[in-house]
Amino acid sequence: MLRIYFIREIGVLNMGRKKCCLAGFLVLTAAIVGSAVAQEKSLAKPKTASIEETLSTFLRAFNNLDWQAFRACFSGTATIFHPAAPNIRRIDSPEQFETAWLGVFERIKKSSGRTSPPYMNLNPLDLRLEKLSEDVALVTFHLVDGSTVNRRTLVFKRDPDGWKIVHIHASNITAP
Repeated sequence: MLRIYFIREIGVLNMGRKKCCLAGFLVLTAAIVGSAVAQEKSLAKPKTASIEETLSTFLRAFNNLDWQAFRACFSGTATIFHPAAPNIRRIDSPEQFETAWLGVFERIKKSSGRTSPPYMNLNPLDLRLEKLSEDVALVTFHLVDGSTVNRRTLVFKRDPDGWKIVHIHASNITAP
């Protein structure tokens, strides 16, 4: 915060001209240094996106099958339980992650009948966000596709780059 001091308030009215100029110079220098320190502190802690913003970015990237934006939503060690074959076991490694998701992207793109984004229109229902701690949050929601209810659970963890998805559990159930 920049503070401005008036010479009268710091009692330099009775000083000689040189002392008054020196006092003014010191006050100005202190103000500049204080401003620089405050600016440096604000740059040192950049604002990170909220969980809601990160979830929105994830959904938009998935709808558009934008691999780079989609991948940036996840931690480097994210695990996934996909809801259907061929991914029937937990995805554990970055290599498995890429192989599984790029396969999903390819299947969605082919089945969408579209030649450009968006390839899907994900509309989360019954969205619930619960912060489990300052650095961990649980997000659950449903997606409805005809008589199929797609249940989703995402675990977010805050890291130095912001909120990242560390786990997704997806399951699908056909409504009776």
